[in-house]
Amino acid sequence: MFVFLMCLCGLVILFTYIKSGRFFRSLFLSVFYGVSALFAVNFIGGFTGLHISVNLFSLLVSSLSGLPGVIFLVVTDLISRLS
Repeated sequence: MFVFLMCLCGLVILFTYIKSGRFFRSLFLSVFYGVSALFAVNFIGGFTGLHISVNLFSLLVSSLSGLPGVIFLVVTDLISRLS
């Protein structure tokens, strides 16, 4: 179910990029903002104790989803710490 929702969100994001008329610009900015936010969270994590491991999954989520993807990774990391 989770994989289906992630694929559906990815398709919605790609559809909005195509519909905007500036596909490559939107995709580049999303990748830039997402990866920058991921590394910013890890840099600030040195002070707050919050770290997101940089692996293929986290890079794909942050690249394709941008800032909302990084927020998703942070929330899932915080939820996993509570369990």
